Amino acid sequence: MSNVTLTPAEFTLVKFDADQVRALIDQTLGEIEFPVDVDVTIDVDEVLPHPLTASMANVVDGAAHLWYTGGCFESPKRQTGLSVDHTRVELGVGLLRAKDRLVGGFENAPADEQLDDRQRTLWDTYAEGRLVPLGFPVRIPRRRYTFRLYGGFNDVADAAFEQLWTGAPITWDGLSAMAESLAAADTRPERKKSLRKETLRQAPAA
Repeated sequence: MSNVTLTPAEFTLVKFDADQVRALIDQTLGEIEFPVDVDVTIDVDEVLPHPLTASMANVVDGAAHLWYTGGCFESPKRQTGLSVDHTRVELGVGLLRAKDRLVGGFENAPADEQLDDRQRTLWDTYAEGRLVPLGFPVRIPRRRYTFRLYGGFNDVADAAFEQLWTGAPITWDGLSAMAESLAAADTRPERKKSLRKETLRQAPAA
């Protein structure tokens, strides 16, 4: 199994049980058949609570590096408490996208920091759709609505959603082309604000 590093090793600002989170990570790695020879580092920024949701999944020197705000795992009904369902889905999406970068045809994709909102939404949809047959507690209406916000409220966007949601294999080049076709079909003004807050991530100390 992959060598997994969870940061922080123990949570102090939120009521997350680190052992429970590590168990969920191990469970998810097995469920999505993540490459067992790839090290995984998961950094949870517990300073950023719900509703500040943001995450990144990159591969550096052959190792997977994932970053989440604490809000990704937090229950909206229990302040600073862990939601197992939210955590499973967020881990599943992030680890699947890291797996895509390793062996799924996304090896030439830019780093998460360089993706635009439309590209990121398409990729998240592709990942989340693959979690459904694995029994993950995916909220389909929420994902469809988010997809339409960034993809468009039109037939072209709906067809793209269905293609991605079925999990039919696609590469980064194919997803990029799909994003361009959605942009061309979307007559709305460009969105000014992103629902996700990846910009809140603090730059690593030099």
